[in-house]
Amino acid sequence: MRSLQAMLATILLVAGGNPSLADSTIDYTFGGGRTSNIFKDTTRLPASFAEAALSLRGSFDLEETDIAYAVTTRARRVPHYRFADERAAGIEIGLARDIDEAVKFTLRGSIEHRQTGDVLLALPGLLIGYRQADILANASTGLTIEHAGGKSHVTASLARFGPGKARLTIPGLPRVQLEGGNTLYEVTGGHIRPLFGGEVGATVQFRTNRIPGDPQDNFERYPAQTLRGSIAFGRVFGAVTLLAEAGLVRVESPDLGASVDPTRPFLKTELAWAITDTVALKGKLSRDIALADIDDPLGEDVRTVSMALETALTEKLKLSLAFEQAYSDWLAYDYRTRTNATTATLTYTLEKGASVALEYSHLVRKETDETANFKVNGLAARFQGSF
Repeated sequence: MRSLQAMLATILLVAGGNPSLADSTIDYTFGGGRTSNIFKDTTRLPASFAEAALSLRGSFDLEETDIAYAVTTRARRVPHYRFADERAAGIEIGLARDIDEAVKFTLRGSIEHRQTGDVLLALPGLLIGYRQADILANASTGLTIEHAGGKSHVTASLARFGPGKARLTIPGLPRVQLEGGNTLYEVTGGHIRPLFGGEVGATVQFRTNRIPGDPQDNFERYPAQTLRGSIAFGRVFGAVTLLAEAGLVRVESPDLGASVDPTRPFLKTELAWAITDTVALKGKLSRDIALADIDDPLGEDVRTVSMALETALTEKLKLSLAFEQAYSDWLAYDYRTRTNATTATLTYTLEKGASVALEYSHLVRKETDETANFKVNGLAARFQGSF
């Protein structure tokens, strides 16, 4: 974990030696565990792992501009499969400025360097893995205007994924490109205003996923774009907070088959209920078309349902139970996946805000091709806190 040690030293040096960062916060997490399926696939290989994460975050004012920053690093070590080790380091900066009493301008950017590993080929007695380094970059700018009793907003953003060449675990072989990159552009505009004791809003969003020319056929990734219109309403009803948004989303691509329905429902609903002072229930329901970070060459119609229950067993001991079910219908291929994930976490709060957490997780993946189905059981312990 040399990269983590170097980043740790840098963060502590910057935070301790720069007076302007005296009010900054350092978050840390250290832990480890064991999983029945380290690669989350049909190889079903069990392994133990150790993990750590560290971040420096804070904010300050500079000539009437609010600046927020975060420097983060994380690592995971898998002793039995060293090619599966993970390392990542990144930086994020955000600026917010009030142009006048009714106009606010925001600008954000981030970049992360990530090293990961996975299995390329698994045969009886033979396991070939690989490692690659990727660059992930994000940038966005927004403008909010208060007028006519409400707020209008427009945001433009891009997210770039640049994969590196993979280094195979077989000595002497050259690096190879296993996947292509993409850039997702997004423009969102809308208006929010008070209504019926809550807030109502209308949103229009355009997204387009650009794929470099050569990788389109080499890696089966093709460009697509979506246009979405929706109406949202949010309100607090005593101990219940509700946000509901519904509309339509339409996908277009030269590679979209004629038999595929291009117009789908859009849905986003969130519910938070403080049942008692020590028990809280949260629920989410969503449906949208995903264009990036997908397995299909074009996009996936993703529907997600999740619930989480949090309860304080004692003043310092908390139990969290979470369940999520995600359905994905692929657009280019006649293929479907379903993923069920269950998590139970027991957290004990120590002095000075630190805590110890014990987490059990269970994941079940089912696909149209039943030979691709798999399960994952995991147990992890973590020590985390801030100072």
